[in-house]
Amino acid sequence: MILYTFAAAAVVALVSIVGIFLFRDKGHVTGTHRFILPLAVGIFLGIVFLELIPETLTLSPEYGMLAVLFGFLGFYLLSHTLATYHHHHHDHGDGCIDGRARMLLLGDAVHNIADGIVIAGAFAIDPVVGIVTTLGVILHELPQEIAEFGVLVQSGYSRQQALLRNLLSASSVFLGVLVMAIFAEVAEGYIWIITGIAAGNLLYLATSDFIPELLETHHHHFKTTFLTTLAGVLLIYASLTIAHELMADGHGHGHGHEHDEAMHEDEEYHLNEMTEEELHDYYHEHRLAH
Repeated sequence: MILYTFAAAAVVALVSIVGIFLFRDKGHVTGTHRFILPLAVGIFLGIVFLELIPETLTLSPEYGMLAVLFGFLGFYLLSHTLATYHHHHHDHGDGCIDGRARMLLLGDAVHNIADGIVIAGAFAIDPVVGIVTTLGVILHELPQEIAEFGVLVQSGYSRQQALLRNLLSASSVFLGVLVMAIFAEVAEGYIWIITGIAAGNLLYLATSDFIPELLETHHHHFKTTFLTTLAGVLLIYASLTIAHELMADGHGHGHGHEHDEAMHEDEEYHLNEMTEEELHDYYHEHRLAH
């Protein structure tokens, strides 16, 4: 599973290089932004409410929602901290423009660490959840990476320098994945913390970042953006439903049945080894338990 997670992180990091092919004067993908962003919203909302939150609560009914809340508030704080770094319009007459570009790269690196945490949390549940989460992250990163490439070029970097710096900044996604992989290995019983934080992060992105931007920049196309968001949710619902059915038919029930049979045989063996007094105590405890 860890190989799939790092492969997904590699794809996300490589998104940073598309700017050199698509960047124009405006620094964004003309005509597609109002479709890319709402689709990412739908994907994120579908993943959060249909998989990440239910799985987190299953793993920890008592504390699961605290992890979701921590993820939401943590990303709220992170976004506020990086707000001065993540802007796409700069004044060419500002003598500190190169410093701003460096701060932009630093802020983007921290942001991509968070993306790595989200991807790792999704893959901790299921490969399909990880794949569709990665798709949502890519849709989120695509216009942002193109715009940031434009900022670097306009700040005085050559196209090759901007490409390299953007790629290095985007590669911090591996750090987020690595931290979560180590955490999952050391504290396997606390996977719900990873999934809860991932859910909170995606929920914040969708509701506090993407949707307000859609309402502000594409309010004249609300019907189109809403239907695209709905399509994203339906895409996730269909993907997860099919994945769960395949897992249940191919592996889930089979392994569960074999496990139950092994437990039953093991219990019979121990019962046969018990003395009459031990059998009496065993059945007495069994009745009390039920």
